[in-house]
Amino acid sequence: MFNRLRSLSKPPSPVDDGPSTNLPILDPPTNLLTPVASLDDSQQEKLASLREHANEIMLPEDDEYYKNEKGFLSDNTLRRYLRARKWDVQASAKMLDATIQWRRAEKPDLYDPDYISPEAETGKMYFSGFDKVGRPLWIMRPRLENSKDAERQIKHIVFSLERAIRLMPVGVENLSIIVDFKDSSSGQSPSVSTCKKFLDILANHYPERLGKAYVVSAPWVFHATFKVISVFMDPVTFNKIKFVYEKKEDESKETEKTETGNEWVHLENYIDLDQLESVFGGNYNYKFDFDVYWNALLDHTGRPHKLIDY
Repeated sequence: MFNRLRSLSKPPSPVDDGPSTNLPILDPPTNLLTPVASLDDSQQEKLASLREHANEIMLPEDDEYYKNEKGFLSDNTLRRYLRARKWDVQASAKMLDATIQWRRAEKPDLYDPDYISPEAETGKMYFSGFDKVGRPLWIMRPRLENSKDAERQIKHIVFSLERAIRLMPVGVENLSIIVDFKDSSSGQSPSVSTCKKFLDILANHYPERLGKAYVVSAPWVFHATFKVISVFMDPVTFNKIKFVYEKKEDESKETEKTETGNEWVHLENYIDLDQLESVFGGNYNYKFDFDVYWNALLDHTGRPHKLIDY
């Protein structure tokens, strides 16, 4: 399996950034400050109400999936669902119920890595590095898309979200995404349906898990796609999506907006250079190698699984 042909996609433009490494950064920096926001009295009451509801719907202790569900139904999870529904307990409970039913049927934390691995072989999605507040960096490269199985493609996204949660340091609840369109053709941009499925999974079953999303070198066809899918986005999610300018001399862009109204940003303002790949202007010259990456990811996040409190 590991010797399967990796990719027939167009390779990235060659850049000499000095000595390289195949080891991804999967251990967070040690100097993070991640204070937990305190709740006021009203929010505490609403959390207690949702906790009562969660305890009522939880699986019985003799169910084989009980420990997984109990770990998921942590107070941190309940806070995220309350925030996602603006502290409306009834709406939060409805949203939580839908996710619980989905998780019982899907068991996303128990996906078989061997089943998922063919989707990961080209390096179209992987984790390496952390931003300045400790969010894991999820790198996406549409030019390396290799999916031939639509169901497994979606499961790969869910598998990655579950693994990202296991990479988050204590006190960090979300991740950052870098979507790198460099060397992509217009035909390699994700479709509207694929983008919408991804956003639906995030919004419905992983609320408050997206910290920031950075779009690098987006082709015109992605801008057109983004205009279509943005109408389905919650305004909070929309504002988390930033478009990247790559040269420091373009700093004037930070006072401008994209055609869709999103901000222009420079990555080094959000990610330390030692955590950022050299292809994005950082100091970490990382070269993706599937075998090395996959083993490192499973070592850090569970081989094949890892039971956690969410």
